[in-house]
Amino acid sequence: MGETKIFEILDEAKELSEKMKDYKGVADQELMLIWMDNTLKLVMKLGKATEELEDRFELLEDSLEK
Repeated sequence: MGETKIFEILDEAKELSEKMKDYKGVADQELMLIWMDNTLKLVMKLGKATEELEDRFELLEDSLEK
C-alpha cells in the first residue's frame, strides 16, 4: 500500500512537470506560484508516504525478530 502511494505521487509529479514544460513560455507569475505550491504539496505527500513505508518496515523487522 505504501509503495502504491509513492507511485501515485510520482505520477502526479510527472503530470505536473509535463504541464509546466508545456506552458513554460506562456505561464504568468500566479500560475507559476500555483505550480510551486503543488510541487511542495507533492514533496510533502511523498515524505509522508516514505515515512509510512519506513514505519511498516520497522514493524516488520520487529515482528521478525520476535
